[in-house]
Amino acid sequence: MDLTHRHYAKWLQGLVVIFGLGFTMIMAYMLHLDQQRLISQEFRSEYVLRVDSFKQSVLSRLTTLHSLAILFETQPSANKLLFRKVSAKLLTTHPGIQALEWAPRVPHQDREEFERQGLRNYTHFSITERQPKGVIQRADERKEYYPVQFVEPIYGNEIALGFDLLSDTRRQSTIQASRDLALPLATSSIKLVQDPKEQHAFLALRPVYLEQPVTVLEKRAHILGFVVGVFKVQTLIMQSKLGKNEGDIEFLIEDMTESSAAQTLHRHGDMTSSFLPHRIWIEVWGRDWRISAVPTAQFIQSRTSSMPYIVLVIGVLSTILTLLYVRLLYRKQVAIAQAVRAKTHELDKANERLLVLTQVDGLTQVSNRRYFDLQLQKEWRRAVRISSPISLLVVDIDYFKEYNDRYGHVMGDDCLHRVAQALNELAKRSCDVFARIGGEEFVFILPDTERIDLFSENCLAAVRGLRIHHEGSEVSKFVSVSVGGAVMRPETHESEEILLNHADRAMYTAKEAGRNCAHVVDLVKPKQPQLPMSVAD
Repeated sequence: MDLTHRHYAKWLQGLVVIFGLGFTMIMAYMLHLDQQRLISQEFRSEYVLRVDSFKQSVLSRLTTLHSLAILFETQPSANKLLFRKVSAKLLTTHPGIQALEWAPRVPHQDREEFERQGLRNYTHFSITERQPKGVIQRADERKEYYPVQFVEPIYGNEIALGFDLLSDTRRQSTIQASRDLALPLATSSIKLVQDPKEQHAFLALRPVYLEQPVTVLEKRAHILGFVVGVFKVQTLIMQSKLGKNEGDIEFLIEDMTESSAAQTLHRHGDMTSSFLPHRIWIEVWGRDWRISAVPTAQFIQSRTSSMPYIVLVIGVLSTILTLLYVRLLYRKQVAIAQAVRAKTHELDKANERLLVLTQVDGLTQVSNRRYFDLQLQKEWRRAVRISSPISLLVVDIDYFKEYNDRYGHVMGDDCLHRVAQALNELAKRSCDVFARIGGEEFVFILPDTERIDLFSENCLAAVRGLRIHHEGSEVSKFVSVSVGGAVMRPETHESEEILLNHADRAMYTAKEAGRNCAHVVDLVKPKQPQLPMSVAD
């Protein structure tokens, strides 16, 4: 090709311009994509901080119910003045709570006497309910009631006095579940009788018992009532960084507990951003909330620069002079980037495989001893920090050596795998841990769990249900297990080894008792009711 020829020179110049412009446009577009990625990362970091602030705001206010419950656990006949004194202090230290209430259990035969006592504290008092049309009237006769006896602050919540929580069918299931499980639970989104604006709100229920019942029937018989917290979702948002919105975030809070339909608790903005929404899940006393957020146009615009356009202009002006060098450099960079991504992908895959190898037992495909040790330390520290109970169960297969001797190690391995999978299905909560810690021995970590008798029986039943023949067993024709459990509410100076040793000894006690049974050790120390004593002083 003769470049001195005018025709070829123009043709070559045209190629230079075309390739130069194309390269420049690609670079400008890549800068735009990278800018979008950085905006997304910055938004996600800010969003996570705000959601975490909202989560801590909600959970810290829910803990006030535990403090208030101590009052009625130690003084079941606490009066209005004592309730007001304790509640006022909690409301002062935890702003944003709509109301704190006490709703005792009132059998029908005691209704008339309960209403007479209520008239001593309030001029107009009776057990009420809300009709479908929204009218508040005297409650119909029922077997039992859970009316609001005390409420603080009284101003703005007067209409809630005497309102029977059990009259609302949507609350009945939550109340009954909280009572039977002895767990604090929150309701789904409700409309408060004392709120004319009908903002989204929910109740948090904390059951109070006369004693420490174990069975469901005992819980139903000994329940005194419920300490109730009334919360407006919008108020909780305003008490956190999520409510300190400067027009840079749009978010949606939904209750996803019922899989059939999601409940919208709060919406800020129309959520029409071109960015995919970031989502975070939080657990609020038995309810699963999902918070979705996207950046606003203001957020995106404030972080968008004109750099892609500057690059485009500079590229067009310098294309003819730097085309060959830029093309070679660009191709080399692309090749390097692709190689890095490929190597990074291979490394990620290798790390994933390594993680599985270090935390999963190869035979049974459940967690191994290393993972168990890490989780036990983690949950132990958490239990110490929040003073919550933690349970440990050690499960050992009975006469497993005889099983191996009779049926061979291949059948023994299959037996271990089947037993492990059956027991693993019992660890239903995300915080529960099930692991194989050696040989035919398995272990459960159950955080926030104080009653494990039923769980122990479920372990025995799960293994019996496999019906694995074991002619060498002296206690059953089928493979069985012995279960030892221990429950503690750990203190700072104690070690997790204490809990493991007690659970292990309990398992050996079950072995000595004849195997195919469970033995549970309760090491929970009774709490000292510090708050009521200080209030009384």
